[in-house]
This record gives sequence, C-alpha cells and structure tokens, in this order.
Amino acid sequence: MSPTGTTTTRNRVAYAVIGVFVAICAAGWAIIMAHTEGTPGITPQIVSWQAADRSVRVHYQIAKSKGDNVRCALIAYDTDHAEVGRMEVTVPTGTGDVDRHQQLPTTSKANAVDVQGCRTG
Repeated sequence: MSPTGTTTTRNRVAYAVIGVFVAICAAGWAIIMAHTEGTPGITPQIVSWQAADRSVRVHYQIAKSKGDNVRCALIAYDTDHAEVGRMEVTVPTGTGDVDRHQQLPTTSKANAVDVQGCRTG
C-alpha cells in the first residue's frame, strides 16, 4: 500500500472519531439544556411591573395544565443585577393558566423582575 493510501485511511478514521465525538457532545448538550431550561408545558411570563422604593408590584402569567401543582420564583434585581427580592408563588392543581398581580417586598428599588425556576411538585 502506498503512503498516500495509509494517510487517507488514517484521515478518514480520525474524521469519523471526531464526528462521533461531536455528535455525542451535541446530544448531551441538548439533553442538559432541555432539563435546565424549565419544565416542558409550563410557560411563565412577566406582563408588567411597577417599582417602589421597597417593593415591586408584578403582573405575571403562568400557563400550565390543570393537573399540575406548579411553583415558580418571582425575583427582583437592582441596577447592578443583584437580587433585591424573591418570593415563591404556587399555582395549585385544578387551576389552569393564571393571570396574577403580586406585591414583592424588596431591600431596595428594583430595576428588573423575572419569573424563574418553574417546576411541578
């Protein structure tokens, strides 16, 4: 066999090994992201919010199936992205989509609000 034939075979094997490795990494990444991005079937959303010096009034919606008991965290942040308020809200079993207003106490004036970490249970 010529040196060129051996090199070509080695290159093909190397590319195949790299391709399999990349495919495994991509599949693993997809699985991890699917589990960390929240529970499928639960869609939280901030509609609006109004900040005061020591609290923020949050209008939020959570879409879910009626058979799930869902808990989410309302979180307020200041201008430095530091957390200044947190509250867990629950949407009980038997309740479908909700549209709520909540007063969230804060340690200082909030600059942003988010609803995160929604999970069943």
